[in-house]
Amino acid sequence: LGAPSPLPLYLLGFLFALLEALRMVAAGALLADLLPKEALAQARGKLGALYTAADTLSDLFAGLLFTRSRPWTVGLGSGLLFLAAGLYRTLPLPPRPPGRPEGGSLSGLRFLWQSPLRPLLILEALLNVAYALFAGLLPFLVLRGLGEAPWALGLLGAAQSLGGALGGLLVGAVLGRLGEGRTLRLALGLAGLGLLGGALLPPWPLLAGSAFLLGAGGALFGAVAGAIRLGEAPPELRGRVAGGFLFLSGALAPLGPLLGGALAGVALPLPFLLAGGLLLGLAPLWRRGRAA
Repeated sequence: LGAPSPLPLYLLGFLFALLEALRMVAAGALLADLLPKEALAQARGKLGALYTAADTLSDLFAGLLFTRSRPWTVGLGSGLLFLAAGLYRTLPLPPRPPGRPEGGSLSGLRFLWQSPLRPLLILEALLNVAYALFAGLLPFLVLRGLGEAPWALGLLGAAQSLGGALGGLLVGAVLGRLGEGRTLRLALGLAGLGLLGGALLPPWPLLAGSAFLLGAGGALFGAVAGAIRLGEAPPELRGRVAGGFLFLSGALAPLGPLLGGALAGVALPLPFLLAGGLLLGLAPLWRRGRAA
């Protein structure tokens, strides 16, 4: 509340990241236990849209509140965390599987790698790397490459969040019209087009459209792919499957900025061009990979 040294802030950031990872794994597995497989993707999309909207609004509200009253910011945030914990406790928990659980998140990854879902796992991992590449290079692209003011960067982040929220809300409608395979190909195509838009070095209003497409495609793909993963996993493995994929995503995320930075040193449009072209090229392979 005063002027803490960086070390406690780092420790608090680590703690919050750890708790959020545990919450995501447990909530994803619980949702798969409570809902039938055919309703899981739509529910994940709606929850993702609500989470994106709340996250966007909280960033704005927290900044305004923090400049006026730091104690109120800490108190309100703590109260909301306790409220969320209480709401989670009211959910109907499924019966605990008999026997002692064996293995950890790596056993969940092993299940995905040895199942017919391996191509889906690879595609989603590549999409996450491309997402991290875009997020890591976007400030450099906007502030240095395009010479825009910092407020443009905030608007681009809002456009990407808006695309993610809309993509999550439309999961049910798109699935009902296109089915799983074509929905996943559409999502990869939207994300690829969004990345290719960055390669053109357009003015920020057009770049906002690219960010919107990337957000929509990523949310759509994540909701459907996550539902497929958890729906195919047996109940006793769902938590480990969710945790294994979260571990894989976190381990691969640093590759996006590292590769993007190295490629941008050659030519600024190059990382966006290669990442977008890769996603567009892989989009038609989903049916073939799943059938294999």
